[in-house]
Amino acid sequence: MLQSSFARPVGLFDNWFNRFVSFVTQGSFCHSEFIFSWDMDTASKFFEGVEGYESLKTQYLEHVEDGKVNICFYVVWGDVCSYRLLKHTNRTAFYRMPNEVEHKVVELNVGENDEFQLAKFLLSQCGKNYDYSGALASFIPLRRSSTVYDSYFCSQYMVCGLQHIGRFGNVNPSGVTPNSLYRMLLTTRDV
Repeated sequence: MLQSSFARPVGLFDNWFNRFVSFVTQGSFCHSEFIFSWDMDTASKFFEGVEGYESLKTQYLEHVEDGKVNICFYVVWGDVCSYRLLKHTNRTAFYRMPNEVEHKVVELNVGENDEFQLAKFLLSQCGKNYDYSGALASFIPLRRSSTVYDSYFCSQYMVCGLQHIGRFGNVNPSGVTPNSLYRMLLTTRDV
């Protein structure tokens, strides 16, 4: 199952900058990320088809909870595109599955092949820097449209991934904020 998680500027994301981002982008959210929730068979099938990433291939087995593994792909201010493994029971908020108070989760209706293709694209972009100027100007789409960038902000990273599975091809990823992505996903529930 593929989900998009949208963070409110509370809890882990409670700071003046995130409140400002939510205000300027006219919505409730300051951050967005993908969460893949797979049972063990699906996760094994995915990792059989992926070259490299040996640490993730062994690490995910330690994070199985209720027969599922939850892999989150994200990029946050000051970091690089990356992934983390989530659990409902983790004591640290950053490694915990989203809750309804701090996040809004939108389930995406995509097939397994598209999920795998999307996850492979997101993995291939891991290590790329955060796009500071792009994030600061995202609500004014002045940058060129592309499906791959040298650096990303959160919602741009997600839209580029969705474009790699044939969704939102007419959208400029550099002009999509977490709030506009949330609205886009709600109007196209079959994404």
